[in-house]
Amino acid sequence: MDKVSSSEDETGALHNVESFVLDKLLTQHISAGGDPSINMGELVESIDHTMSPLFDQAIEDLIAQSLIHSEDGENYQITPDGISELENRKKEAIPL
Repeated sequence: MDKVSSSEDETGALHNVESFVLDKLLTQHISAGGDPSINMGELVESIDHTMSPLFDQAIEDLIAQSLIHSEDGENYQITPDGISELENRKKEAIPL
C-alpha cells in the first residue's frame, strides 16, 4: 500500500514539475521580444529545491511528448502542443 501511495505522490510531483516548466516557457514565449527560449541554467535556477530530483525526468518527458523542444540541447522553448497541454492542465486543476 505504501508503494502505491509513494508512486502516486511521485507521479503527482512529476506532473507539477512538468507544469512548472511549461508555465515558465510559456511566460518566456509570451514576453520574448525575439527569443522565446530559456537556457537550461535559468530553468534550473528558477525551480524550488524540492523539484530538483524530478527536473531532468520532467524535461525528458516533455521533450518525448513534443511539448517542448531544444535545437541545441541547452535552450528550450514551448511548442504549440505544449501551450495547449498547459491550458488543459490549468482547466483540470483541482482547487484546494
